Amino acid sequence: MKITQIINDHMVIAQEEQADEVIYWKKQATGGEGELLFATLENAFDIIERRFGIGSSDVSVLTYRRFAEHMRTSVRRALRTEDRSAATDGTLGCLIREHMPECYECAGEIRSDLERRSGARLPDDELLDLMLHVHKVVSSGAKRGA
Repeated sequence: MKITQIINDHMVIAQEEQADEVIYWKKQATGGEGELLFATLENAFDIIERRFGIGSSDVSVLTYRRFAEHMRTSVRRALRTEDRSAATDGTLGCLIREHMPECYECAGEIRSDLERRSGARLPDDELLDLMLHVHKVVSSGAKRGA
């Protein structure tokens, strides 16, 4: 089998797995939550692809699933009406922002989109969690591309 055929077959399988994941996450949440989750998840990967050149089809299904699960948790937190205070130590947040400034900016853009869509303000610890998940997606996508 030619190497190009192997690569092409692998890409088709990866795209099919990714499509299955999108369908799965659309079904996980119901009503407005599901629509909000799908819209923010789709936009998050658009932002990551624009900033880092890594799209949803460039990461493993496991990485996609982890990121989607985090986004689902973020959507649920955004839809809650109670006030939440940040639980992250300010020093830790500063260290993470200093070492991953691109991921911080990307996570900030994703958080802004979620806040705009949900009408809620998310605390800084949510931003830091999101930044770590963005970093995981980016590093996973970079490893697959190598």
